Amino acid sequence: MNFTYGLIAIVGLLVAASLVLISLDPQETPESNAIVIPETKIAQIEEDLNQLSVNPSLLPSITNVGDALVLEVEFRDDDGNIVDHVNYDIFASQDSDSILSDPAAHRHPGKYPVHESTTLTDSSIDITVVVQGLGHGDDIFGPKGVETAFTLTPVVAAQTATNTEIRTADNSGMSMDCQEYLDCYTPSVVTVSVGDVVTMINSDSTAAMHSFTAGTVDGFTPSPSGTFDTGIMSADDTFEWVPESTGEVPYYCLLHTWMQGTIIVE
Repeated sequence: MNFTYGLIAIVGLLVAASLVLISLDPQETPESNAIVIPETKIAQIEEDLNQLSVNPSLLPSITNVGDALVLEVEFRDDDGNIVDHVNYDIFASQDSDSILSDPAAHRHPGKYPVHESTTLTDSSIDITVVVQGLGHGDDIFGPKGVETAFTLTPVVAAQTATNTEIRTADNSGMSMDCQEYLDCYTPSVVTVSVGDVVTMINSDSTAAMHSFTAGTVDGFTPSPSGTFDTGIMSADDTFEWVPESTGEVPYYCLLHTWMQGTIIVE
């Protein structure tokens, strides 16, 4: 049982005992085992609670862009001890818009409120926690109206990279027929994401040499862009490229310029 819980329990017991004594007939003499509670003792306990430090900290479980902010608020005194039975308000805003408003929250041992906001953008989040005292009902003691400000910055959740393969078509170096059907590379158009792995494979069964060279071709005149270039690949050679920015990346074969394809990066 932590210090705060004990103080609040003692206050409750003392108040209850006081009510018992008040209900006794004043003409009756209390039995020898009756509890006599000095008023100064109750006042001292209340004073201890009023002076207790209550320092909030955030326990966020999700701060990803595109998700809701999910968090708990924990309270400790200046010595690092957990403080429970805390009444508090919590508010959060992003881009000057309210995304969370939970007034009259209460942190109880074993029952910790979980606060959830609306969907997050990539802007910073301003959070305010206002401590409104310790206890329950009318028996609220301790610091009230004490504000603590926090700032969180959402992150982009890590995504698992995928691997996309592009292969050279059979006989694509010996015949221009594949140009008509746009299948000199298979597939000739692929869509990937930034950070994905694109694996380029010379799988032409005729063992012809090929390349995957980023750029365009005007007639039979190539213009490499420098984005990637496998160089001349022998049969079954492979090359990996990881796109770092979005856009369309056309490419061709240095040896057979009719072989052309496009990688769309999102």
